[in-house]
Amino acid sequence: MKKLKYAAAVAAIVLCALFSACSAGTSGSLKELTHPYIATYECTRAEWGGNDFLDGFDYIRIVLSDEKNMELKYKKQDEAERSYKCEYAYDEKTGEFAAGAGALGIKFREKIVLENGKFTISLPLLGKQLVMQFES
Repeated sequence: MKKLKYAAAVAAIVLCALFSACSAGTSGSLKELTHPYIATYECTRAEWGGNDFLDGFDYIRIVLSDEKNMELKYKKQDEAERSYKCEYAYDEKTGEFAAGAGALGIKFREKIVLENGKFTISLPLLGKQLVMQFES
């Protein structure tokens, strides 16, 4: 069970660093009008191999701090917050975000299309299906 929790945590970290999502806000600030995707997004569902692992975390968040930098922040229960930074790209024509990261000697580069401020990651990881949902 400890090995499963560790693998799930690693999977969450890697995939959160890979993907980000957003939606346009309506408060009308200059940032929201020019770059509405720059915000903080919360993981609302996280399963690996059919097992929910989100309940082992206080939170998993993606923070888009500017036009190219993002940060994954997460806090496992009874532990200190951890964070990882990487760069991302956003294509305004297609609505796609792309981010790259590496873990366990494996390099990842993926694209996600945003829909209504939400996205779902669903892909095989270490022989099990990983499903994560984020929303703004």
